Amino acid sequence: MSSFSGIHDLYASLRQSGGTGVLATVVKTSGSTYRRAGARMLVASDGRSAGLISGGCLETDLRERSADVIATGKPLLVRYDSTSPEDLLWGLGLGCPGIAHVLLERVSGTEECRALEFIEECRRLRSAGAIATPYALTGDIAGSRVFLREGIALKGGTADDALTGALGRACAGALSTQKSSQLTVSLPRGEAEAFIEYIPLPLPLFVFGAGPDAAPLVRLAKDLGWHVTVVDRRSAYITRESFPSADELVLARPEETRDAPAVPRGAVAVVMTHNFENDVALVRSLPASAATYVGLLGPRAKADLLLGRLADEGIIPT
Repeated sequence: MSSFSGIHDLYASLRQSGGTGVLATVVKTSGSTYRRAGARMLVASDGRSAGLISGGCLETDLRERSADVIATGKPLLVRYDSTSPEDLLWGLGLGCPGIAHVLLERVSGTEECRALEFIEECRRLRSAGAIATPYALTGDIAGSRVFLREGIALKGGTADDALTGALGRACAGALSTQKSSQLTVSLPRGEAEAFIEYIPLPLPLFVFGAGPDAAPLVRLAKDLGWHVTVVDRRSAYITRESFPSADELVLARPEETRDAPAVPRGAVAVVMTHNFENDVALVRSLPASAATYVGLLGPRAKADLLLGRLADEGIIPT
């Protein structure tokens, strides 16, 4: 999910302008590779790009291949094998002994890219999902994806009912286990391989304190695909101008945070109000919530003093 914001922004630009591009998706890896299956990169025909599938080792080659995909409209599966001595002959010299399979598909500004639209839908609705992407079979099935989101009927499909059924069951399994996987399905015309991608819930981050130093944290979290809520008691600070990418802005005093906003299970909280008493009030309220991690800005001496006070109050163990 990392870097998806940039990919989505470029995709939105292509949709608006009617431009074309190529979506590169890592669908299978083995050995040592820079990115795992699910990593994406979007390359526009005008040279713009977003996302990475390696540390820069494969991107140049993929850009060159993208021109053919744009011209023909046909998906292309590329296998990069850096375990072979021939890797040096390609001029890539990756230095990582692994194999990466990358699926290239044309993205047209006049046609919806269902994979990117589905991921954005999961992010917007804060719902987990699963995508099944067939990428290898006798015959052309690349791009015939199956989509499943919590509480929603299966979407998409292939021309083969047996394959569609197997992909749907695999998506349900991904939602249950919360893990991506590879799937091989035996069919009369050969074996189909598919990447079953689990789309996790966006990690909720609550930033308490809307000072200037909170803005870079919010930007970084959004680049990672997190759902970010910024909370501050000062209306002049909690503005869209300061935090354009934040999902929610909440005006609330520290003593009100026990009720608003509610910090959900699995959330991450960062306390950075630059006011010791406000920090105490916030940290006092957060242990009762389901926050997985609570970060506190400031020197160690400040943290020791704050935690010592809460221990004296019996709020946290000594």
